[in-house]
Amino acid sequence: MDDSVTWPHAWRGRWIWDRRPSEAFWWRPTPLDDRFVLLRRRFEIEDIPNSLPVRVSCDARYVLQMNGHIVGRGPVRGEPEHLGWDELDLAPWLMAGSNVLVALCRFYGAPGPWWLPASPLGTLGRGSFCLDALVDHTVDLVTDERWEAMPAAWGTAGRGNMHAFPPEIVDGAGLPADLHEPTDLDPRWAPAVVVSGRGHGTVLDRPPAAPYMTPLRRPIPQLTRIPVEPTLVESEIPVDVAMEADPHASWTGVRRGSGPRVASVWDLGGITIGHVGLRIRGATAEHAGEAIDVVGGEDLREDGLPEVAPREWAARYRAADRPEQSVTFFDPIGLRYLAVHGPAGVDVEVTFEEARYPREDGASFSCADPQLNQLWIEGMRTVDVCATDAFTDCPGREQRAWVSDAYPQILVALTTNPDQRLVRHHLDLTSRSRLPGGLLAGAAGCDFARIGFTMPEYSLHWIRSVAAYWRYSGDEGFARRMLPIAEAIIERYELQRGPSGLLEDFPGWVFLDWAQVDRDTVTATHDALYAAALAAYASLPGAADVSSQTEQTRVAFEALWDEERGAYVDAIGDRGRSRRMSQHTNGSALLAGIVPAARVERVLRRMTDPASLSDAGRMVVTETSADARAEGRIPTFQYEPPVDFDEECDVVAAQPWFCRFLHEAYDALGRPDLIVESLRRWRMIPGNGTLQEFWDAEPGRSSRCHGWASSPTYDLTTYVLGARPVTPGWKTLRVDPVPGALGPLSGHVPTPHGWLTVEVDEGEVVVDLPAGTQGSVIGTDVGAGRSRIAWSPDER
Repeated sequence: MDDSVTWPHAWRGRWIWDRRPSEAFWWRPTPLDDRFVLLRRRFEIEDIPNSLPVRVSCDARYVLQMNGHIVGRGPVRGEPEHLGWDELDLAPWLMAGSNVLVALCRFYGAPGPWWLPASPLGTLGRGSFCLDALVDHTVDLVTDERWEAMPAAWGTAGRGNMHAFPPEIVDGAGLPADLHEPTDLDPRWAPAVVVSGRGHGTVLDRPPAAPYMTPLRRPIPQLTRIPVEPTLVESEIPVDVAMEADPHASWTGVRRGSGPRVASVWDLGGITIGHVGLRIRGATAEHAGEAIDVVGGEDLREDGLPEVAPREWAARYRAADRPEQSVTFFDPIGLRYLAVHGPAGVDVEVTFEEARYPREDGASFSCADPQLNQLWIEGMRTVDVCATDAFTDCPGREQRAWVSDAYPQILVALTTNPDQRLVRHHLDLTSRSRLPGGLLAGAAGCDFARIGFTMPEYSLHWIRSVAAYWRYSGDEGFARRMLPIAEAIIERYELQRGPSGLLEDFPGWVFLDWAQVDRDTVTATHDALYAAALAAYASLPGAADVSSQTEQTRVAFEALWDEERGAYVDAIGDRGRSRRMSQHTNGSALLAGIVPAARVERVLRRMTDPASLSDAGRMVVTETSADARAEGRIPTFQYEPPVDFDEECDVVAAQPWFCRFLHEAYDALGRPDLIVESLRRWRMIPGNGTLQEFWDAEPGRSSRCHGWASSPTYDLTTYVLGARPVTPGWKTLRVDPVPGALGPLSGHVPTPHGWLTVEVDEGEVVVDLPAGTQGSVIGTDVGAGRSRIAWSPDER
């Protein structure tokens, strides 16, 4: 729905649940249990209205169905105080006569990758649901004791892991057979219970209420519900399984054998994210209670079965004595391959529905190089699959809203999707994760927002993300609202400036990249990223003058210069100056503009072509967490010296994530050729349709779809096609296609004013600028509409 409905501040609907937990206060906590609940309201209606808007909230998540049709899911992730609410329209699914409205709700109990619990207060904070309708509508559907409730036939098993909540277990026999039938008289239904926040004499049983004191309206649309047709790869596979309570634990022992269980393997045709479902036929009384397990992952093992690591997603359905039955599991998962194993004689079919942020079709890029064209497509698809109610790192492993990983995705979204709401929402969401000292949490609205430390440079990437949004959107009000948060980050950074004039011993985890960049008291890449963030901050409307901070960093950075080798070293500490060199330190320094002009070519040569130098250095891809994961060395390997690395001449190579900053540095120096050369390092796995976390990794040790690897889409549109805004909001723009052997170029780029079209062929650049814009095309001023400009690529 749109925002045309004006809702009163106070809700009429009351918080309800299937039970009233014992009262809790800050001095008397109570346990938080993972719990699934069904809530429903049966009602009569004679004349179906054109619209029946309702607003809905739930702690923690819900799926709402009207007469068996899914109306919506939510709410979006966020801080507990800002528990979100959604506006939905029930009218399309109403029927004259009897109707049934059903909510399946889940309270997770423990913090996880996409949810944080509130501090319980009174009987609120351990699961609740609220629905509100306008008073002047035909049916009064507000939540109260007229609703019915029962514990859902959902549960969990096992402990889960750092990437996910425990596996879902669904008891088919416990599912109401006629859940969406008005005549259903299942005796387990009981009146819903009103729950309320309570403190110092105040009782609040409807929003806004503590602990959800500042509820926020959903600022983004509902996610897609796109059916994906799985392909059956192999069926009737006899497998030996030692069945355990946890379906993942059972899967670890699955082997091809003689049975008695049988498995099937399914391929979704590429990596996607959404809801897995099962359709079961042929179950009889002898199969009642039998487990039908489903697992999924991004790779296949050598035996042709899915590799479920590192996410280890699994779920279980216990069959009922019904000839036909189905289930859709509650939480979305990202994967490509699925396997089901169950008792022989039962036919099981996999279903899947993609759930991602909607993107309007239209954006495009094309050149004469098929590999680059495919890279552009897969970068866009990577962001599609990583974009849900926020930009997440990856769909198949964590689904956390990392502050850093969003930066490349935001750039891709701004150049491929005319809808900028998710970008704005993500920046808002992450801004609310601010820690008392001024920095942001590493990831927002999740368990990692409460881990006692942060990755400090992620806050710098957030400043650069805000600046990018301002540049592409022209949304001055939002940029100014974010300004104090950026200034608090800078203030906190200045506290860490030591006697050297550089950042010293910054607490937390200075992440930088999954590469073995040297780190010490002074970590050069960190200082250079800070200088780059200061420049981004300075571009915001109303920004203070930070030139003195930038100059202080520039002057102090000289301590890292190695004249003999023509590069900046990585660190300074108690053991003196590091000898290690990296693309990270030198690329960041170039990006920040703190490299004297006379040194630029030497630095570029060292960081892009060390083999051509007299010392014949190498560009070395060092270990990543994918290598260290198998040995349990993830917390320490970044601080270890790289293996087979000569610190006198070799250079630590950036992984796909940090290439984001290298490419921006190359662009600032007018070297698009280096960007194209760097893009050719990306490896696309046939059939996945997405870009992976590292240059390479063994199955099960990394993500085959990772948002921070999506940079090529932005780079090809911005640096190769050469289309970019000059003034915020694209009021003026620039088109400077890269010369070279890429043949004809074309692209379609969204702006707040409409689509920009660019076509480049021999001797001519044709542009179509949307109304309200003007631009410079290869140095020629043009206005809105279609223009043709002669050019000679060889002369540029």
